[in-house]
Amino acid sequence: MIKFWQKISRLEIIVFIAGALVMILELIGSRLLAPYLGTSIFVWTALIGIVLGALSLGYYLGGRFSAKNPSLAFLCLILFLAGLAIFLVAIFKDFILFYSTYFGVKSGAVFATIILFALPGVLLGMISPYAVRLKIKDLESSGGIAGNLYALSTIGSIVGTFLAGFYLIPTFGSNQIIFGLAIALILISLLGGRKIFKILILFFTIIIWSFFQFLPTPNIFERDSAYNHLRVVDTIDLTSQQPVRILYLATEAHSIIFKENEELYSKYHQLYLLDSLFKPKIQKALTLGGGAYIAPLNFLKRYSSAEMTVVEIDPAVTAVAKNYFNLKPNPRLKILHQDARIYLNQNKETYDVIYGDAFASYYSIPFQLTTTEAMKKIYDALTPDGILILNVISSIQGKNSLFFQAEYLTLKKIFSQLYLFPARYNTNKDLTQHQNIIIVATKGNNRLAKKQLLKTADLEQKALLDNFWDHEPKIEPGIKILTDDFAPVDYYISKILNN
Repeated sequence: MIKFWQKISRLEIIVFIAGALVMILELIGSRLLAPYLGTSIFVWTALIGIVLGALSLGYYLGGRFSAKNPSLAFLCLILFLAGLAIFLVAIFKDFILFYSTYFGVKSGAVFATIILFALPGVLLGMISPYAVRLKIKDLESSGGIAGNLYALSTIGSIVGTFLAGFYLIPTFGSNQIIFGLAIALILISLLGGRKIFKILILFFTIIIWSFFQFLPTPNIFERDSAYNHLRVVDTIDLTSQQPVRILYLATEAHSIIFKENEELYSKYHQLYLLDSLFKPKIQKALTLGGGAYIAPLNFLKRYSSAEMTVVEIDPAVTAVAKNYFNLKPNPRLKILHQDARIYLNQNKETYDVIYGDAFASYYSIPFQLTTTEAMKKIYDALTPDGILILNVISSIQGKNSLFFQAEYLTLKKIFSQLYLFPARYNTNKDLTQHQNIIIVATKGNNRLAKKQLLKTADLEQKALLDNFWDHEPKIEPGIKILTDDFAPVDYYISKILNN
């Protein structure tokens, strides 16, 4: 073991750390883009493709620069410049990302990734081929040296991947990680070349990093979790002029509550109150997607003896709900931190009502919950007269309705009756606007007319029935049922976001 460590030179250390930092930078890049552009497949495609392209250019330039008078000092200069480039990412990211949203999700992701990550990627890509040239003493050993250094770089990338995904991102803020990467590269660059200037820059970087830690923010809470970027903001609702608290997931307001009363703020949460019209006796319910737990808490309040199970993938979201949104322990509330589709696959329980609110966002819809296979699992998890209440964000008609059309077809294949409640329909009959659409899916063959529903509705439910759109949606040619094999949800949603 001692002989092994004696063989490790500064070049091996540099190559290993550079490999780790490349992957940390790429993964944290997704967190930087998420609050502005989301986490869809388009964002990941742009990020991976452009970083790979930048690394490829870096490999080429590293080989070219190493051909003339290679030196450790120049390699450390590359590391230093990479650190400065990442430092600039931390300083200018919000400005760049804000303007990238004007280009739409696809073009915006490409634009932001090029501006923010192309230069650091090129510089980091130069390191391995340049280190290989410094290490090679003769042609006979060149193949082995190149293989060893690239293997070491790849091992570093693996370590960086697990370090970022399992520890850094869930533990630290994005700004902290970005500044940490910049400081690490500047520190490594001290292994060779002139050091006084680099030490001054390092000192300056640490001062700026410390300054950023104490900047005032409108958020009362903000952090990255393993799944999302979370923010909690207190503000005044412009319509009611009442103080409200908002939970943002990535770019979107996911959950909103009034701070001074227990009324439901969001129309789509109010539409959940129609559940008893379709299933009068509810004893056991399941919610897929907890968010701020607004609907589950209201359910427990409305049904004093019923039980509620909530499947929420992100423990950090539950922690936010406990700290900022009045979620308290309740013997009738069971919380499971698990992917909702995995839960459905393994579930043996049956429920009177299943509330589907796991994709209350444009930017990161889990396609695996939209498919025929998922809906069949939900159907099987319902009692014989049980119902599904599903929240979908889309429009019912027009070019922004592709996702709704596909989901409607998928639901119709599984459930006997579907009832549509666009959240804004009682105030705005324009069905081409995207909005929350509550879909009530039932197993029974008998279709309930609006007159029948009004007979059993209480005063609050009668007002909500003004949102009932009792028509068959127009399905465009080419729209297909969503399956695990074919679910182009991100593509459908991009049509809305790019308008």
